[in-house]
Amino acid sequence: MFKANQWMFSEKDNHISLQKWQKTVDLMTELFSAPAGFIVQSVDKGYRVVIASEQQENPYDAGTFIPNDVNIFCKKVVTDNSALYEKHASKETHWLDNPEVVKDGFESYLGLPIHWPDGEVFGTLCVMDFEPTDYQRNYLELIKQLRDMVEDDLEMVNSFVQMREIAMLDPLTNIYNRRALSLLAQQKINLARRLGFDVCCLFIDINDFKKLNDRFGHEVGDNALITLAETLRMRLRDADIIGRLGGDEFIAVIQITDKSLIDNVLNKICDGYKTALAEKDLPRLSLSIGYSFSSVQTEPFEVLLDKADQDMYKNKQALKLSNE
Repeated sequence: MFKANQWMFSEKDNHISLQKWQKTVDLMTELFSAPAGFIVQSVDKGYRVVIASEQQENPYDAGTFIPNDVNIFCKKVVTDNSALYEKHASKETHWLDNPEVVKDGFESYLGLPIHWPDGEVFGTLCVMDFEPTDYQRNYLELIKQLRDMVEDDLEMVNSFVQMREIAMLDPLTNIYNRRALSLLAQQKINLARRLGFDVCCLFIDINDFKKLNDRFGHEVGDNALITLAETLRMRLRDADIIGRLGGDEFIAVIQITDKSLIDNVLNKICDGYKTALAEKDLPRLSLSIGYSFSSVQTEPFEVLLDKADQDMYKNKQALKLSNE
């Protein structure tokens, strides 16, 4: 799911124009008669320059990364979530270990926090100068207006990502739908081929689900489906792909280091589902699970899915015969 502090912008993001941001930053530095301006993103381990003004004297390029433990101006803006204006930084003892001051020679910094729509700090918009400055109030209002334009773009990004996630999720269970499964599973299979690890496709079916619906109603049936989705999330790893094909059919595409361990995985799922149903005071149900491994030739996902489906059906028929 979407995590704001892990979103990394690139030219491949066709829902936002970095060229627009570049023009905004270049215009800002021109109006301020400054040698450097930036849009900087706060990420998990530090700060990344997304946009840098295109002037020869600017010492930082787009893509530059500054670790969290470095004392820079943007760090204070993000930490305090407030504007910062340093007119003559070398006179302030707080900045004596700031490489932007002691190494690059910057004296002036004016920066504002940029926010995601939910209020979380995205990063900063800032303008820097090698000379001390004393900007008038209208300049401060100008950079606020430019910051607001950037935040409008982030609102668009946020809406785009939410719509994309909704389109890929099953509305009842909140796990991937068939369309997303096909796309993401094939990507995982392709990665397995390059890195040389095994991928297993699990086809999971709830036994006697129709009888459950007929006897207890669709609300109980829906809760049984939701509980299975929750069980798969809990019992499998974050890197594994889980989804619902439709009805009571679920799929998991998992990375496995030893094929002989597959029975342990299946038991974890079945036991976990049994426990979760009991905790919710839902009727007892069992699962039929089939599986197939990716071959050396790396078969397409649809082939693995069909093999796992056939294996599941065989196991379901064997269970019916044993209960007769």
